[in-house]
Amino acid sequence: MHNPLTLMMAIQYQGLLGSRMTDDQRPKQATILVIDDDRIALDLIMLTFNATATVLTALNSENGLEIAVNEQPDLILLDTLIQDVDGHEICSQLKSMPETENIPIIILSNSNQVEDELAALDKGAIDFVTKPVEALILKARVANHLFQKRDRDELKLMSSIDALTEVANRRRFDEYLHLEWRRAVRSRYPISLLMIDIDYFKSYNDTYGHQKGDECLKAVASEIKQHLMRPSDLVARYGGEEFSVILPETPSYSAFSLAKRIWSGVGNLNIEHTGSARVGHLTISTGAATTIPDENQSISQFIEISDKNLYKSKSEGRNRITG
Repeated sequence: MHNPLTLMMAIQYQGLLGSRMTDDQRPKQATILVIDDDRIALDLIMLTFNATATVLTALNSENGLEIAVNEQPDLILLDTLIQDVDGHEICSQLKSMPETENIPIIILSNSNQVEDELAALDKGAIDFVTKPVEALILKARVANHLFQKRDRDELKLMSSIDALTEVANRRRFDEYLHLEWRRAVRSRYPISLLMIDIDYFKSYNDTYGHQKGDECLKAVASEIKQHLMRPSDLVARYGGEEFSVILPETPSYSAFSLAKRIWSGVGNLNIEHTGSARVGHLTISTGAATTIPDENQSISQFIEISDKNLYKSKSEGRNRITG
């Protein structure tokens, strides 16, 4: 007979997997990656979770690592032996990569030896479940770890958001640029960066007051954000009246096109600014940079290029894009 607590957690699990929240607060199912070459076990896990979660499967370690990096699942179920590859080592690899280090991993094993469980935990697994898998137990454990991950993610999100503008803060910018830079180096794809500065913002604050200045910052941040169409694009408040936009897998012409749309959108807000030269309303200056990074390039050099282009935009009269 099943423990009442186990049954309760399994019921809670049904609600949790259907209530994961995206950035725009729309419900989304949790995603579980199963790395296992045992087709019988895979079928059982698919049957257990398919109705309430998105289940991804991989029959070998190489495919499993690729899916984990690209799809960023909420949880990974990993067998201890996959086509003669030690699952503990796969676990160690996943925990060593910045893209996957925070994804909880549950090890599935035919062994019930304490030494094997300790080895799994030592490699970074969060839990250890013996085969044959009992569906209710697995549901309850998955639910428990997803609850914990959701709480951690919410805390991380809160610490990554600029309180005034509600876009990413400088800390999140630094983390995300490092993450996407490493991906670009590995995959050899272009990455673009926009540095955006509100023109004559000190004059705006002096003329209209700091409360209006705050409203202006929020309006510009919101305008930039609504032009970003992909989940991978990130706008951050870089500091003061300066914003930055990280654009993974984006060539220079696409970055420049986006910069023009943002520039036009901010202008169309028609925020009065009598101190803005010639136009009489709020404007922005932008510096753009694009590169296909390699091991010989640094992130600081990349930011410096974008900063120099921003400086050029400002020194040539502002209200323009350089890049």
